[in-house]
Parts: sequence; C-alpha cells; structure tokens
Amino acid sequence: MTRTLKAIAIAAAGVATLALGSLGAFANEPGFHLTYLPENGERTDERAERIVTGLMQPVMPFIEGTAAQTTSILQLGVNSSATSLVEGTGNLSAIVQTGQNNRAAQAIQGHNSAMLLVQGGTNNSVIQSSVGNQNFQLVGVSGENNNVGYVQVGNNLAGALDVTGAQNSNVIALQTNGSSRYLMPSGLRGLSNTTVVIVPGRMYVIPHNRIQ
Repeated sequence: MTRTLKAIAIAAAGVATLALGSLGAFANEPGFHLTYLPENGERTDERAERIVTGLMQPVMPFIEGTAAQTTSILQLGVNSSATSLVEGTGNLSAIVQTGQNNRAAQAIQGHNSAMLLVQGGTNNSVIQSSVGNQNFQLVGVSGENNNVGYVQVGNNLAGALDVTGAQNSNVIALQTNGSSRYLMPSGLRGLSNTTVVIVPGRMYVIPHNRIQ
C-alpha cells in the first residue's frame, strides 16, 4: 500500500509540475490569469483561515488524535466508483457521491489527517492525496465532465476546494509546507471550459481555448 500511496502523490505532483512548466507560453495570452497566493512565512490568508478552520471543527477529534481510524463511503446513483487507501493511525477518509458515472479516489499516508469529498453531477473524477500528519482536505464537486486533483505533501496543512456547478474543467492543486497553511482559492465555483493549476504561491487560470 505504501508504494501505491506514494505513486498517487508523486503522479499528481508530477502533473502539477508539468502543467506549471507549460504555463509560460500562455502568460501573455488574453484570458490567462495569474493570482499570487500567500506562501510559507508570509501573511496568512485570513479569509481562508477563517473559513477552513470552521469547516475543520466537526473532524477535529481526528486532527487532534483522539478518534479511531475511520473510512466511510456513501454512493447513490449509477455506475459510481470509489477507492480509499489509508495507511497510518487516527485518519478519516469520507466519500459521499451522488449522480452518474462519478469516480473518486482518496489516499492518506500519515497520522491524524481528515479527507472529505462531496461529489454530485455527471462524469466527474476526483483524486485526493495526503502524505504527512494532521492534514485536512474538503472537496466539493458538481456539474459535468470535471477532473479535480488535490495533493498535500507536508504536515499541518488544511484546505478546501469548491468546484461546484462546473462544466468541462480541470483543477489541480498542490499544497506543501512551502504554501500557506490554509488554502481556499476563490473563483473555482461555476468554472466552464477552464484549467486551474494551484501551486505554492501561485494560481493559474487558463481558458481551454488558449491551450488548444
């Protein structure tokens, strides 16, 4: 299982790195947006901290190490698929899916981390991975034909991605100890035909008509 968890994290991080490396060609194109995010050692994103801290409250027993390891999967709909791989102690892996033909995979390697996914819509795919301790992820996805990947590598990281009401879009987020501890980028809700790449200190938004 360790090899599987590491492979998921490395693959997702590699996709983010490759995407980042190809962004320079589009930096001056119309429709391309670059947002600077707080990095480790800089001022904390107060909005993200306030919202994410509130979202974490129901699962704090896991983060604080007072809850038993738990995996929960609820699927309602047609042809849904979910995978949960957990290695460590005191972790929570929770997946709730409705709709049709949605796919989800969660992988945790470490201790006292909590990972939650609420997904609806049609033909969406989500991969979540955490390598480290006391991490928190919440991902919400709905709409059609979206792909979302959220990878945390480090300790004491927390974040939430709201990719609801989206269409034909991709979101790739890599959070490390070089990022701000709290990550909740705005502007992901209602995406349409767009790719978003989030890496420590940067968020790139690329309309699909710029990368065809």
